[in-house]
Amino acid sequence: MAGGMLVEDHDDAVEVVEEVTSFSFEIPDGVKAGVTLKVTAPDGVTLHIPLPQNILKGDKMVMVKSLEGKWGIKHVVRADAATVVASPQSRIKSREDVARDLSQPHVCNVHLRTTKGIIKLRVVPNWAPKGAQRFLQLVTDKYYTDLPVYRAVDTFLVQFGITGDPDRSEKYEAIEDDELRGIPILEGMVCFAAAAANSRQATVCLFLSDFPQLGKNSWETPFARVSEESFPVLRSIFTGYGDMPQCGGTGPDPIQLQDRGNSYITECFPECDFVESAEWVQ
Repeated sequence: MAGGMLVEDHDDAVEVVEEVTSFSFEIPDGVKAGVTLKVTAPDGVTLHIPLPQNILKGDKMVMVKSLEGKWGIKHVVRADAATVVASPQSRIKSREDVARDLSQPHVCNVHLRTTKGIIKLRVVPNWAPKGAQRFLQLVTDKYYTDLPVYRAVDTFLVQFGITGDPDRSEKYEAIEDDELRGIPILEGMVCFAAAAANSRQATVCLFLSDFPQLGKNSWETPFARVSEESFPVLRSIFTGYGDMPQCGGTGPDPIQLQDRGNSYITECFPECDFVESAEWVQ
């Protein structure tokens, strides 16, 4: 666990305290996957953390504070295995490399129709074959229909994919991680939202800024990017409610959304935008 550092100058009696930006804790005995764990962060904020379905007793959950001062799950270290990290040989691609990848003929086009307009995505299977396949499957199955953008944090990300219909959500099991291929998290990059290895399912996040510090875990690798012509629509998604309660914010609670469905959003957070549909454009 990261701790604050106290430096005392005896001559001038100056005290400098280093801000704690990460901490970790072990999953205690008797706590089951799917429950919400109440944890107090080093800065005193009470976090309500929904545990991933593949969590086990003794696993270590690592939390990190974002640039906006919000706590979120960075990764989970399996009790009997090492965390998946980037290979030393994984070269981070340049913007020029990314642009070339996006112009290749095998790239797939998907249009997200939102309440603010159409967001055009370029899906690159070579970046994350398993992630791209799952996303295109979900698009083909019309999964992304009438889904609220329940997490929207200014200059960070927008996130959607939770439904209150269990028959719809439980149809898709989590997929295995893709190998890291050096794809940077740039503005407009599209990833599955996941908290641990092999836990990607259906929830998707679109980044609103560059985050070079992310993308180092195998479940964070992007599979698509928003076309630059759609950046204005992406940036117009409503972010006024802030982050979700599990990360210290006052926005919609994904657990309540899962339990109560879209009525929870329309009644309590009426300004939230929606993804109305997603279409694979051949």
